[in-house]
Amino acid sequence: MDHRGWVQLVGGSFLDRIVPGRKVRRELRARWGRPGRDEASVLASGYFDLVRDKPGPARVEDRTWNDLEFPRIFTQLDTTLTPIGRQVLFAQLRTWPGIGNEAARVYDLCDYLRTQQALRERIQSQLAALRDDSNAGIAWFAFGPGPTRPKRAFLLPLWGLASLVVLVATIAFGWSFWIWLAILPVNAAILFRTGSRLNRDTRILEDCARILRVAQALARLARRELSPLQRLVERAPQRVEARRVLRWVTRLQRMDLGVFDLSSVLTLAFLAKPIACVVAIGRFERLRPALATAFEAIGAIDAAIAVASFLECHPDHCRPGFTTRPLLDIRDGCHPLLARPVKNSLRLDGQSALVTGSNMAGKTTFVKMIAINQILGRTVGFCLAASATLPLTEVMTSIRGEQSVESGRSHYFSEVEAIRTFLAAAAHGRHPILVIDELFRGTNTCERVALARAVLEYLGQRALVLVTTHDVELQPLLAGQYMPLHFRENPDVEGFFDYRLRAGTSRARNAIRILERVGFPARIVASAMDYASGEPVDER
Repeated sequence: MDHRGWVQLVGGSFLDRIVPGRKVRRELRARWGRPGRDEASVLASGYFDLVRDKPGPARVEDRTWNDLEFPRIFTQLDTTLTPIGRQVLFAQLRTWPGIGNEAARVYDLCDYLRTQQALRERIQSQLAALRDDSNAGIAWFAFGPGPTRPKRAFLLPLWGLASLVVLVATIAFGWSFWIWLAILPVNAAILFRTGSRLNRDTRILEDCARILRVAQALARLARRELSPLQRLVERAPQRVEARRVLRWVTRLQRMDLGVFDLSSVLTLAFLAKPIACVVAIGRFERLRPALATAFEAIGAIDAAIAVASFLECHPDHCRPGFTTRPLLDIRDGCHPLLARPVKNSLRLDGQSALVTGSNMAGKTTFVKMIAINQILGRTVGFCLAASATLPLTEVMTSIRGEQSVESGRSHYFSEVEAIRTFLAAAAHGRHPILVIDELFRGTNTCERVALARAVLEYLGQRALVLVTTHDVELQPLLAGQYMPLHFRENPDVEGFFDYRLRAGTSRARNAIRILERVGFPARIVASAMDYASGEPVDER
């Protein structure tokens, strides 16, 4: 590095120290428009796990979430700055909204933040105070059972007051200072006995005080386009009450000056932190409403910025339209996990789709792409497609069977359970989108075709079904009710597959020809072609 480089490096480091926001802005700009984390955070599902079973909107099922590889998609989307935003984004992707314009409002917010760099960075500068993973525990306080006061907690303030009285008396009456010092080992023992639970609750209450301060700062940035911050403005009286509950926790926080932590001294001398904690816990229900509002609003704005960054990274997206009809129309859709995706289109208007083709031709990737875009469109308001019209309904999938030796569940039985769930959903008039990969592939051909026909006929009358199969016999049996589509091999191109969806039925023998391409004996290839065509084979 030359002299000028060293000067820039030293000068930049010095400026970072005296202007902390400078370093934060540089980090934010470096991350903007780039994919998210390589690994999913174990903290992401905390908020969702707490609210998923409560009354409210339907949730994306675990099986569907995993079948569609959404854990990996989430890591691509997740450039959130805080564990609060991470948890809200996770819950947003797993919650089906109502039939209103909620998805459109989410997209409008993300698109607005995408174009407003200065405002976005001012918001993120405030969010930076909540970057630490410890803030994930706030969800448990706001939406879980919350903290409970330890037994005989009333003794803590009494003993803390006694410690203070002894110190004052020692100074006032000139007693030996050793009298007061003898109290310190007792206080240390009390702190040890209160243990990890009270220490944990104290730390989370400190985080609660911090999130309320950040909410107050963000409320000053509110404007009409930023609906989450508008909610913070509307709930300002709640925060006043909440900050009153946490006033002693907040004051002790301010005494931590880094080099000298006065709050720790007061805690050893007079049990200051445990006392502040049990007082706040005793009034916790007055704190919870403001805490829940702040958590959801701050998480929503952080999640929206992350989605905006993803949209910047994927300019080939669209804002979908929605309909109450059984109409699904996606043009030039692509899969978010593919580096060089082949775009395909599908239009189903009151009709289902039967997709045939050999292994690795692209069937499963295609139906996953459709289902993924339905979820993204309904939850965060965009599709990776040129245009899209989506039905206001849910997606359910049966793509990857679960087989457990320990539980004795076969692949077939696992699939049967999934299909039974589909039948129940369809019977209740929800008209969902059902994605099924190779229906009943765990049983013999004769029964598989019979079962598949009966089930698909029933489901096709009550749902939009996207089903992949190797059983070309189903094509004429389901004609009219199911649109025939297929992928096919091209043995004359590198890789054998072009991954293009084609309309109509297919009985091509290209899968057999590929065997010849990879070096199978010519006699085996010829015999296979003859067997497939039903012609007799010369055994000589």
